[in-house]
Amino acid sequence: MSRIISDFKYTILCVDDNQNNLYSLNALLSTMQDVNSVEVLHAKDALDVLLSQKIDLILCDVQMPDINGFELAKMIKSNKKTKDIPIIFVTAVFKSEEFIEQGFEIGAVDYLTKPIDDHQLINKITLYLKIFDEKNKAQQSKKRFYDIAQSIGDGIYTLDIKNETTFINNKALELLGFKKSELLGKKIHDYIHYKDIDNNPILAKQCKVHLTMINGTVYINDEYLIKKDGTFLAVTLKVTPLYENNNIIGTVVIFRDKTSENLVYKLEKDKKKTQEQIVFSMIDILESRDSYTAGHTKRVAKYCELIAREMQYSEEDIELVKTAAWLHDIGKVSTPDSVLLKPGQLDAQEYKIIQQHLTTGYDILKNIDEYKDIAEIMREHHEKYDGTGYPRGLKGDEVKPLSRIMIVADAFDAMTTNRIYKAKKSVKEALSELEELSMVQFHPDIVSAAIIALKDVTIDTDISQNPQTLVEEQRFSHFYKDKLTNLYAIEYIELVLKYYMKTDDIYIYTIELKNFSKYNKKYGWKMGDKFLVQFSDYLKNLFLDSIVFRIEGDDFLVSSSVKLYDITEKLTDYITKEQDIISCTVKEKFIKDITNNLDKING
Repeated sequence: MSRIISDFKYTILCVDDNQNNLYSLNALLSTMQDVNSVEVLHAKDALDVLLSQKIDLILCDVQMPDINGFELAKMIKSNKKTKDIPIIFVTAVFKSEEFIEQGFEIGAVDYLTKPIDDHQLINKITLYLKIFDEKNKAQQSKKRFYDIAQSIGDGIYTLDIKNETTFINNKALELLGFKKSELLGKKIHDYIHYKDIDNNPILAKQCKVHLTMINGTVYINDEYLIKKDGTFLAVTLKVTPLYENNNIIGTVVIFRDKTSENLVYKLEKDKKKTQEQIVFSMIDILESRDSYTAGHTKRVAKYCELIAREMQYSEEDIELVKTAAWLHDIGKVSTPDSVLLKPGQLDAQEYKIIQQHLTTGYDILKNIDEYKDIAEIMREHHEKYDGTGYPRGLKGDEVKPLSRIMIVADAFDAMTTNRIYKAKKSVKEALSELEELSMVQFHPDIVSAAIIALKDVTIDTDISQNPQTLVEEQRFSHFYKDKLTNLYAIEYIELVLKYYMKTDDIYIYTIELKNFSKYNKKYGWKMGDKFLVQFSDYLKNLFLDSIVFRIEGDDFLVSSSVKLYDITEKLTDYITKEQDIISCTVKEKFIKDITNNLDKING
């Protein structure tokens, strides 16, 4: 069923013991550009594919004979070759939050239940493919490091935790007079660090290079290295610990003679630029998922600057808090669409998931030297003065000064912009709320400064969390739409009418299908669903300028800015033409100022 792999950029492995499900996935994936799919019916066949060709993403069923999806995922994650391949569970099983949590603990990046929303699945896959691109960029950046290391005039070598050389560039070999085979894989201390300029011996455990792996600090100093011929080479030495998963795994050592400082500066500049490109590429991914976030970070940065200037912070600190504001939501790059884009209040489990963006963002930034301070600032932007915030429950002055500013700026923007579930406040109302929550949620010093700094800001009246692009609208439709009929779900009527209706005075038509249970009893549920889908399509096509909702199984609601004539006759003609069991009734209601009278819809 798969296509020729060489023609495509990505390959997705689909594992399901149901052949019809595989046909459906293949048909859906075939619509995606640059994507090839490989389908297998058994977990054993999946393992064979994974070991024989490059796979970028796995869509895996859970309930399968012999080896289920969770067992297969454990095998995949235990293999060095396959452990980094993202897994999305696609299954009809939905037992509990604990069941889903089990999938995530095994290593899945997402969990979707059947029947699958095609738009949602494509959006998920598109997101992870973008992440693949960023991962490739990171790998290319690593290659750039090796290329730079070989091309610049500085000596560079790296050591593993055993102090054995894992890389040494040509310049280092040239300066020291060794061949690569004489140092690579060897304990380099015994060759170039074993004595000082006065010929006093230096033990390995006393060596500054070794100590960086013990205490995790960066060491910079003028030193002497020993050349192969026994003479000393005066260098400026910089030793930096190497981390992986928060553990030190070795060091990188850069040394130069004292006439080559400009070249080291170039290396550091290139390194910083590469790091910035990676971090801001992650921001681009986040903003492409949710355009509201892009405007939010810009506004928070602006408010942070205004407050910091009012408090007479230095230009250096102002730039620091502005950058932290730009990056403060970077951790949401890993937040599922189902939580990030939910058009309503989050439940307890979803709120717990959204809270994780602080830890994720901190982990992304903390190991980059230039972003360590920023990582600390952004991690605390949801703490509260009374200690009830998260993630660490810091209280009062325990929160860093610049973090206190961001907490107020972030809250002020939330108050003064329209959220899907809450209307915005005026600047005056927002500042009043900040004052009321002083010494509860916000630090009093920051509130005092914010009242002065933000009193004259102008808020764009068009700022809204509603979808701004076609892609965002499709993502939001996952929540708004009824899964069977693709009509709007009645529980989101307030949000849908607010977003799509252009007038406050509307006509409401409630449509009830009669004897539908008899139709189901005679023809079966499958035919009943088919009739509902056809009837829904007829409603949408009949009332093109209206909004149609599915209330319950066989009841519908049509909202229109104009009166609809002959609606009962048209619907009756259609229904009786299709069958002779079901009939319908239509009730009309006119509501003025729907925004303030939603309760009258069902009244």
